Amino acid sequence: MRGDPRIDCNRLAYGIARRAAELVGPEPELQATVAATVAALPEAPASANVRLQIGGREVQITLRDTSEDRLIARLEVVLARFPQETPSPHGQDLCPIHHVPMRDNHKNGHTWKSHRTADGWCKGR
Repeated sequence: MRGDPRIDCNRLAYGIARRAAELVGPEPELQATVAATVAALPEAPASANVRLQIGGREVQITLRDTSEDRLIARLEVVLARFPQETPSPHGQDLCPIHHVPMRDNHKNGHTWKSHRTADGWCKGR
């Protein structure tokens, strides 16, 4: 099981900086700068990741903030800027209420689309 990706990124950044310091040589100023940089990157108390289609490409955006309320407000702005249509799986029609695939039903010469819910059947109306 993977850990927190932010911690993995910090470890990776630290490892890259440490290796760069080793390649450059034992310069105490550089090593002190690397240590200070790593120490100055505290964990964000609130973060969110979202994958979006922008210009036909899938992009992952990470938002971090010290306030969950501000983070949610920023996330709402991002999501409103890039509205995403719900794709129909394999060309199926989706229920406009529940956003799940509708299936064709046939009985006594009639055809209709519906799907099962916890309360019974929904015809998307």
